[in-house]
Amino acid sequence: MRLNSVKGTGLSTISVLLLACSFIFFACAPEEDPLIIGIVGDQFGAYDTEEALDIMEKGVAMLENHQPQILLHVGDMVESVRDVDSYEDYKAVFNRAAGIMEKTDLPWLVAIGDHDVVPPGYQPLSKDRSRENWFLSLSQETSLPIDSLPYYSFTLNGYHFISLYSMENLHTDPRWGSIFLNQITDKQLAWLKKDLETHSSAKAIMVLVHHPHWYVWSNWSRVHDVLKKYNVKAVLAGHYHYDQDDGEIDGIRYLVMGATGGAVKTSDAHSGGTHMVGLMKLTPRGLEDIRLLDVPGDTLLELTPRRSMDRIQALSCMLDNLYQDAQFIHTPTEIPEKAIVRLASLANPIDVPIQLSIDTQPRDFEQIRWLNHPDTTPPITLAPGERIGWANYSNTGQWFTPAPLWEGTTSKIYFEKKGSIPVTIRVSFSDTRTRCIQKTIDFTSD
Repeated sequence: MRLNSVKGTGLSTISVLLLACSFIFFACAPEEDPLIIGIVGDQFGAYDTEEALDIMEKGVAMLENHQPQILLHVGDMVESVRDVDSYEDYKAVFNRAAGIMEKTDLPWLVAIGDHDVVPPGYQPLSKDRSRENWFLSLSQETSLPIDSLPYYSFTLNGYHFISLYSMENLHTDPRWGSIFLNQITDKQLAWLKKDLETHSSAKAIMVLVHHPHWYVWSNWSRVHDVLKKYNVKAVLAGHYHYDQDDGEIDGIRYLVMGATGGAVKTSDAHSGGTHMVGLMKLTPRGLEDIRLLDVPGDTLLELTPRRSMDRIQALSCMLDNLYQDAQFIHTPTEIPEKAIVRLASLANPIDVPIQLSIDTQPRDFEQIRWLNHPDTTPPITLAPGERIGWANYSNTGQWFTPAPLWEGTTSKIYFEKKGSIPVTIRVSFSDTRTRCIQKTIDFTSD
C-alpha cells in the first residue's frame, strides 16, 4: 500500500506509521500450524473378522497417502465375544488390528469401545472385567499412551487430545436398553476436569469417545458443561457405524464417524451404506476441511446431517420390524394349491414422504400387488406418519395390527420345494439428497 493513498484518508502521521507496522507484523507473523488428523472407524461388530480387518488395513493405507500427523480410532477395534473363546483368540485379533495402526509410525489414539471390552452374556453393569483387563494389558505392548486407566490424554504440537471411556457400565448403550446407565461416572468426570485444567493453555482440545453419549442429553450434559469452560473444539465418537454431523453446541463441534470394516446399513453410500475413513484439519479456531473417504471407491462422501441420519435410523428400525411378517403366510381355502405371503409392517415413521418398492426373484411369484394401491405402478408413496401407531428416535411400532399393504401369490408346491422365498423392500426419500435403505426378508415354508 502506498503512503499517499493512506494519507488521502486524513490519517495522522502517527496513525500511518502504526498502520504500516501492523501490516509488517501480520505479513511476518508465522502461519497457523494446523494438525492434520486421520480418523478410523469401527471394525466390529462384523460378520467376518478377516474381512473387517482387511477393510481397516486398506482404509489406514488410504489415510497415509494424505500424510496425517496423528490417527484417531473411534473404538471397537477388537472383537471380544464373537468367535473369541480364549485370551489367545482375543490377543490374535488385537495384535492384528493394533499392528495395522502401529506400522504407520504415526502417533495414534483409540477410544475403547463396547466390542473391545464386553464379556459374553448380556448383563447391564456386568462385573466381568476380563476383556477390559485384556485390552489394557495388551495396550502396554503398543505405542498407545494408555496406562492403568481406560481413559487418558495426549498432546501433540500443542494440541491436546482426550480419550474418554464410555463403557464403565458394561453392556449399556445410548440408543436402547438401559440407556440411562450409559454415561460417564463421577470418577472419570473428576479426572476429566483435572486434565482439562492442566492443559487449559493448549492451542485446541479435541475429545474422543466411542459412544455418542449425547444421544441422551441428560447423560452427557454435565460432561458438556465441563468441556465448554475450556478450549474444547470438537468431540468425535463412533459406535453407530454411520457418520453424523450433530453440529456445534457452545462452540464445540459434535461428530460421529462411520465404520471401517464393521457391519454397515444396506443403504446408499452417503447414508451409512459404506466403509469410510476421515480426514480433518484442527486449528486454534476449530475443525476445518472435514472430509470422509469411501474406502471401497476412494471417493468423497457427504458428512451426513443429524436429521437425515435420524430419518435413516427410524426407517431402518421400521424395516427391522418386518421379521414379524416373515410368518405372514396364508393358504386360501378356496384355492388350497396357492400360498400368499404378505407385508403388514411397512409404514412411514419420518416427516417426509417415502417411496416403497418391492423386488422379488423371477418365477417366485405368480402375482404381486399393492393391496391399497392396486392400480398403481410401483413405487408407491406413503405420507409422513402413515400406518404408524407410535414412533420415537430409536424404534417404530404399532398400537394396532394394520391391514397388509402388499402380497405375493405363489404355488404352494413350488414354495414347499424351494423352502424359502426372499423379498427385498426398498425405501427412498429426499432431503438434502435422495437417500435409500433396503432390507431382505425370507418367507419360509413350514
